[in-house]
Amino acid sequence: MRLPLGGRLTLPPLVLVVVVLVVVLRSDCAAGADRGRRQLTVLGLFDMDAARCRWACGRAPHEGHSDLAAVQLAVQHVNRRRLVPGYRLRLITNNTQCSAGVGVDAFFHALYTRKSSRTIALIGTGCSEVTEHLAQIVPYWNILQMSFGSFSPVLSDRTTFPLFFRTSPPESAHNLARLAFVAHHRWDAVATVSENLNVHTLAMNELVTELEANNVTLLATVTLDANDYREQLNSLKAYRLGMFGADYVWLLYGSTSERWWLRQPPDGCRAAEMRAAAAHLLLVDSFSETRPGARPASGLSSAAFRRALQLRGVPITRTASLAYDALWSVALALRATQRRWRARGERRALHRFDYSHAGTAADLFSATQRLNFTGVSGPVSFDGADRRGLTAFYQLQGDNLTLVALYDPRGGGSLELRCAACTAIWWPGGEVPVARRLVVARVVTVAGAALLVVGCLAVLGVLLSGTFLAFNVYYKHMKQVKLSSPKLNSITAVGCMLVYVAVVLLGLDYATLTGTRHFDVVCTARVYLFSTGFSLAFGAMFTKTFRVHQIFIGSRTGVIKNKMLQDTQLMALILVLLLIDCVIATLWVTLDPLQRQLRNLTMEYAPGDRGVVYLPQVEVCHSQHEHKWLGALYVYKGLLLTVAVYMAWETRGVKIPALNDSRYIGLSVYNVVITSVIVVTMANAVWDRVTLAFVLIASLIIMSTTTTLCLLFLPKQ
Repeated sequence: MRLPLGGRLTLPPLVLVVVVLVVVLRSDCAAGADRGRRQLTVLGLFDMDAARCRWACGRAPHEGHSDLAAVQLAVQHVNRRRLVPGYRLRLITNNTQCSAGVGVDAFFHALYTRKSSRTIALIGTGCSEVTEHLAQIVPYWNILQMSFGSFSPVLSDRTTFPLFFRTSPPESAHNLARLAFVAHHRWDAVATVSENLNVHTLAMNELVTELEANNVTLLATVTLDANDYREQLNSLKAYRLGMFGADYVWLLYGSTSERWWLRQPPDGCRAAEMRAAAAHLLLVDSFSETRPGARPASGLSSAAFRRALQLRGVPITRTASLAYDALWSVALALRATQRRWRARGERRALHRFDYSHAGTAADLFSATQRLNFTGVSGPVSFDGADRRGLTAFYQLQGDNLTLVALYDPRGGGSLELRCAACTAIWWPGGEVPVARRLVVARVVTVAGAALLVVGCLAVLGVLLSGTFLAFNVYYKHMKQVKLSSPKLNSITAVGCMLVYVAVVLLGLDYATLTGTRHFDVVCTARVYLFSTGFSLAFGAMFTKTFRVHQIFIGSRTGVIKNKMLQDTQLMALILVLLLIDCVIATLWVTLDPLQRQLRNLTMEYAPGDRGVVYLPQVEVCHSQHEHKWLGALYVYKGLLLTVAVYMAWETRGVKIPALNDSRYIGLSVYNVVITSVIVVTMANAVWDRVTLAFVLIASLIIMSTTTTLCLLFLPKQ
């Protein structure tokens, strides 16, 4: 039927009579049913000052109104189902305004302004501070108290709060779930971070005790002071410290409704950094839902409860279902107590309760302690003052929290990672992070095949040098040989032989040597062989180039000196160069001996097992002042190379019949200079890739040395 704008709905007279008749009949039936039932008064204290409750208790706006509507709905359902035979519950309410003083005053106001009826139970409150004060007072009147929104661990103390229960699990109630989650993933080392407030520190202290009892090592325990937490958090930025990704798991406690990772981050952090650090974090919270197949005592599932509450025009808050189950817990405890009295044959009645009846309070306490039912917020049972409910693990996947595991503390506790509503946990890197890693060090050595090939080439090079040396000595009186200075050529051949031998020493390492002392000897031998080999081989070419340059020093004026430098003088110059090398090398190995050192490379994860990490290590020859000694040699050799290049360039067009290899000497100088620069550069660039560095450096040295020999000894025409 369509209602005109601004008009009234008009029903036919027959319909109106039927409606009125039905309402009257229902009212009469309800009244008749209630006439034979006595009233049991339950006091409900709610926190309905949104402004104060936000900063005093951290409660969301309208949360108190939602809790009140939920309890009223529960009273209606309990009475309709006649849950407590012969009785109906009567709810009287008041507002605590999230103030302990106001809450206590409201409690006494209910006691002394309604003397005709006794308050048998107290429902409330949702603010921990108010609840703590009330829970210390109500035992003096033997009143059972059931809270629905107080999460402080302090309230778990049964000595201080003897008649207190709550359907809102504190943070400490999730410690067993955390421990089960840690044990399932075989994490034997963790670190904890908490704020220095009772609501956090008490729960964290209990968790630390549980972890230590289960042989889990505490790597660090960080407590942030409530007054200076901003300053301390600046030094604990997970993104800046690199504490995120595949090697870290953040297991936080908090409400799933607080999407803090999408808010504006604090000073010093960017939104992208916040999202990167928060990606894939895990959140621990109570699971306040009925599971498929469960049979709630009220007959309402979580979804049906939310629909019923929405019909009352109030928002759905996180504690609304807890408030509903709090009233049901009281009602079921009343029924269990009544049945227990009847079973014992005691002529006691709930409506005769008086504030001096400690026995009634004790029986209600015992009945509540034994409760085990399914509410609209899930399974309800109590361990001391605290509820033993389901714990949920949520993971941040994308921008949304996804349920990944459930923990049920009943029956010894069980962790479900494959529940019907659960999604698989997504681990960065595709593997579960590990708490500790077994670091396996392994020395990276030169591949045997590479050493064998280079060794064979070096042997061939030594044989080639020996062949050229023998040829040079045997045919030294031949005119062509004599014109090329056979003595200097012999020195070059000997120097090349030493270089070939030194190349083989470059490949000797942990795989081929039997001890570290042998490696130290090899390091020393490398220095002497390369220095002397270079001085002999290059020194001979240098002196030849020097002689050509001296002969043609006046090439620009067209004047050529007639007197040439003799081989004896040039050999003396080579001896001086060799002596300088020997002095530097001897001082080095004497004052600052070369020793074997292992340099660590980038760690590598073992395939299929992130708990094992391989640490590659490279053997190097090291001394305390290695760079200074190398610098001295590089400067000395660099000057020789520079002068040699200059002289070779100056005499590049010279052709002297008396010196038939002057042109090829210049080419050999260029070859050695270019190779030396490349080798030094590569030795410092790819030292960590052992086999590659050895193959490249050895190949260049062998090619350069062989080229020099061929340029000097092979026929020129």
